[in-house]
This record gives sequence, C-alpha cells and structure tokens, in this order.
Amino acid sequence: MKLKLLTVSLLGVSTHAFAYPVTVVASAPITGQVVPALTSIEATLGEILTTDTEIGSAITQASDKNTAVLSEGFQAQRQTDAFGRETDRLEKARASFSVPDSICSESASGVASQVGSSSAAMQSSLSSGSGISNSAIKTAVSSVPVLPAQEDYRSAAIHAKYCTSEEYAQYGGTELCQATSSLPGGDTEVRSVLQGAGSVGKTPDLTFTDDQVDAAMAYLRNSSKHSVGRTLGKGEIKTASGWRYQGLMTQYKSIQNAAMQPQLEMIADSKPNSDTKEALAESLENASAKSYYNDTASAEAQSSGEMSNREFESFEVGRRYANTEYETDLQQMDGDNLMRELIRVQSLSNWIQLGVKNEIRESNIIAGQALALTADKTYGPKMESLMSQISGGVAK
Repeated sequence: MKLKLLTVSLLGVSTHAFAYPVTVVASAPITGQVVPALTSIEATLGEILTTDTEIGSAITQASDKNTAVLSEGFQAQRQTDAFGRETDRLEKARASFSVPDSICSESASGVASQVGSSSAAMQSSLSSGSGISNSAIKTAVSSVPVLPAQEDYRSAAIHAKYCTSEEYAQYGGTELCQATSSLPGGDTEVRSVLQGAGSVGKTPDLTFTDDQVDAAMAYLRNSSKHSVGRTLGKGEIKTASGWRYQGLMTQYKSIQNAAMQPQLEMIADSKPNSDTKEALAESLENASAKSYYNDTASAEAQSSGEMSNREFESFEVGRRYANTEYETDLQQMDGDNLMRELIRVQSLSNWIQLGVKNEIRESNIIAGQALALTADKTYGPKMESLMSQISGGVAK
C-alpha cells in the first residue's frame, strides 16, 4: 500500500504546517468491491484470451487448409498446363518430323530415273530383235534389207497370225488365215503400239504381254521399216555403182531409223520393267495406293508384280490425281508433311514436263528430217538436170 501524506493544521498552536507520513493498511471499498470486480474481470479476460487463442488457432488451421488446397489446385493447374504445352510441342514435332504412313508409296517416285534408263536400253534391244518372241517377226525386224517383193511375202506370212473376222469371212481356212486371231489386226492397227493389241473393245493396256510386244513390233515393221532394195554382196559392192548404191542405202537407213524411233520408244516403255518391282512392293503397303492399284493396274502388272515405264508413270500420277482415298490421306496431313507432299507433287509434274520437252525435241528432229526429204524432192531433180547440162557442155 502506498504511503500518503496527511497535513494537519493546528490552529492556535503554530502558524506553520507540518506533513507527516501515514500508512494505510486497509480499505473496505477496495477490498470489498474493487478487488472482487478486478478478479472477475481478470477471469473473464482469461476466458476471452483462451477463446481468442482457440479462434486464432482455428482460423490458422483453416487458412493452412485453404492454402494447401489452393496450392494443390495451382500445382495441378501448372501440371496440366505443362502437360498441354508438352503435348502441343510433341504434336508439332510429330507433324514436322515424323514419318507419314504414306512414305512407302512416296518412295516409288525415287526410282523413276532408273526405270527410264532401263526402258531406254530396251529400245536398242528391240531394234536388234532381242525381246521379240515370234521368230518370223524377229527375222523381219533384225535382218538386213532384202528385195521389196521378199519383204511383201514376209508381211503376208506374219499377218496370218493376226487375221481379223472380216478377213476370215473372205479367205478363212487358207494358209494366210487359218482362224480368227485373239489379237486381230495386231500388225496393221496403231492401237497395238498405243494401247496393246487385243480384241475389239478391250480396255487399254499400258504394260504389254510378250504377244502384245510382238504385235507392236510387227506394226512398226509394216508402217516404218520398209525395204527399198536388197543388201549387195561382196562382189557387187566393190564396183563404182555398188559404192553409190551403198551410200544411198546408208542415207535411207538413217531416215528410216528416225521414223521408227517414236514407235520404238513407245513399245520399249510398254514392256514390263524389273526396276519397278521393288518400288511397287513398297508403295502397295500404303492403303490408298493399293486401292488405286487394284482398280487400275494391268493384268500383266498384277500377275508379274512389274509395270512398264508408261504404266509406272501413269500410276504415280493417277494415284494422286484420280484417287479419292488419296484425298483422305491429304486431309490428314498438316504442317511440314503437307508442304513435303506439295513439293513431291510439283517434282512429279516437273519430271513429266521434262519428258514432254524431250519428246518435243525428238519430234522436231524428225520434222527436220522430213523437211530435208521435201527439199531433196524439190531441188534434187532441178540440180540433176543442170548437172546433166554441165556435163554435156551445154551450160549457158
């Protein structure tokens, strides 16, 4: 208890005031009222503190739970976003760098140059008689020139193999037409070279059988390889006239060879080419290419697994341009794969245009030779007449 100072004024004793210390040892109001109230307040405050502590703990725990839930949610979202970005990157990588399902059929065009070279090599073989199964046709194509009359007999004998129904009605049963041929008119109709010999109304063939090759070569011989004179013997060719005759024959052969070349190329391009076999086997692993092959491939190609150069090029173009299932493949392509396919198509177009350019050049060569023959017919007689005048001394 604090000490309080009490001041007592003693009147009449002294005029001065004195302060004395006093100790208060008890107080009824404090003890009876204030202290119990303070005790009650203290207890209440303790309870409030306890309650606040519990509330704070509960709030803290709830906050921790919310924080954990939010953290898990954010983490899950981050993982989802990361997975989505990774999936997107993988998909873009797949579209850009993955090997498409159609890669096998795309690889077929890689052997185009090799197939073309093999086809060109067949031309010289055919012109020498190699690759012709019919002995009479082989002899007619490969032998040296004989008398025109002898060539005529050969043509008639060969045609007996290609007798038509109309001819059989006229002279059937004779040596020149024992029966109607399965390849009627094969040696006289140009379709033997363009579409393959066969019965009337048959679908065109781009890969020829051996019999169709023989018929095409017979047509080539009848239409372009004519005989204008026989080949001279050793004794005949030693004379001055023999030399001149041989010179004319050499000139004629050069023109005749050019006349035969377009047909020879077409026939060689129509023969089965072994270089296409591996490429076709790979391309048929693609569903859309196989579907087009089953619908359009020639009987010879389907039986042997080999196509001609003509049919191979037609297959490469048609399986894209004329194949609805390829359109489905195209719709599934995107990104770099789609761009690659466009490049392949353009490359194929460029290859075909190059072939057209080469054929135009060949046609121009033949046209030039035809022009030279026309010039010979026009100027040759005039110059020969003048030369006769000069030799006779009557030139003016």
